[in-house]
Amino acid sequence: MGAKMIIIDELSFRFVENMGFRLMMSICCSSLNIPSLITIARDIYHTYVNERVKLKEYLTHLWQMVCVTIDTWTSLQRINYILIMIGN
Repeated sequence: MGAKMIIIDELSFRFVENMGFRLMMSICCSSLNIPSLITIARDIYHTYVNERVKLKEYLTHLWQMVCVTIDTWTSLQRINYILIMIGN
């Protein structure tokens, strides 16, 4: 669950080590075992591997040709983004 929060909110892996986050979580749910930075990084890597496998399986089962378009840009806040569109 922690890995999904990091991915969705585009947070640093170190977010789970922030004192404010740990304090809030200890108040909200004292029995919760907060994962370490290493655990978060490992979970995100496993998520990436699983999604890559699913994408490969999806693409190999298509009977049509596939077009892949990639676009990159930088936001006003100097954050880099990449968009990958798959269509037929």
